[in-house]
Amino acid sequence: MKRLTGFIVLFFLFFGVAASANDERADGRAMIQAERQEMIRSELHMTDAEATEFWPVYMSYREKHDEIMRRYGDLIKDYVRRYDDADLSDEYADEMIETYFGIKEELLQVQQQFLPKFRDALPALKVARFYQLENRFNTVIDAQLATVVPLVDPS
Repeated sequence: MKRLTGFIVLFFLFFGVAASANDERADGRAMIQAERQEMIRSELHMTDAEATEFWPVYMSYREKHDEIMRRYGDLIKDYVRRYDDADLSDEYADEMIETYFGIKEELLQVQQQFLPKFRDALPALKVARFYQLENRFNTVIDAQLATVVPLVDPS
């Protein structure tokens, strides 16, 4: 968990909340991905045969997942910008809520879409552990975001 704190900062690079340069965001994405992969490597205890089957599926999964997460980052950036500009409205709030839930639904769909592929690559207990690790990683990021993204002021 200690390592997670270090790459939380990189999360902001990933989404561009704390950085504006494309190369910094790319570096941040690469570092986050490397940290995720290391966590999976160290926590799943895969055999060589399992790893050979798992990693190509995982990379495809991450590609789809990260595409959706970039839209989530855009949503956060847009919200923070509008918050700072005092440009929030009920209409925008409705749009933001719909977009947020759409993103969450898409992420769940990707997880479900890849479940059979992960099951083909790994035993069920390791698949369950993989999804637990993903959830843990994402929960830490969400918790960190919750501390820095301002709440809507309805007044």
